[in-house]
Amino acid sequence: MTSTTAPTAPLPAAASSALSRLHAAFPVVQAVAVYETAAVHAVQLAALAEAGPLSDLDADSLAHAEDLMAGARATLASAGRLDLIDPLHAKAAEYYALAAVVDRLSSRESHYMTSSDWQEVYAAQEEQTRLHFELKRAGRLDLIGGA
Repeated sequence: MTSTTAPTAPLPAAASSALSRLHAAFPVVQAVAVYETAAVHAVQLAALAEAGPLSDLDADSLAHAEDLMAGARATLASAGRLDLIDPLHAKAAEYYALAAVVDRLSSRESHYMTSSDWQEVYAAQEEQTRLHFELKRAGRLDLIGGA
């Protein structure tokens, strides 16, 4: 080994920690990639099906794409990350994030809150209301604990 060659082992603690975080996130990243790729393929095959009957190979391919999407969706659901593939789940996640802001700020006694704190509370509540109505129109209040 020459003096210009960098050592390869062991990994520094910071690099090992970063690698562990990436390794833990890999199934989620992989599931998003699988879902998105299979969804594009399924849309293409569905458009082909609208034009006429599918060949056996195309029908099998469509079924496989739907199976891949279901598996990826299950992986993301178990990780609590459906927001990565479903806009309504993303809106629900945003709703809950705003609720946390409101809870954090409103837990203070009112005489300790600044005018910018109040503005932040009102803006968060206004955005929560907008998201609530979007989810209600979509029939998905169940995502935020509603009926």
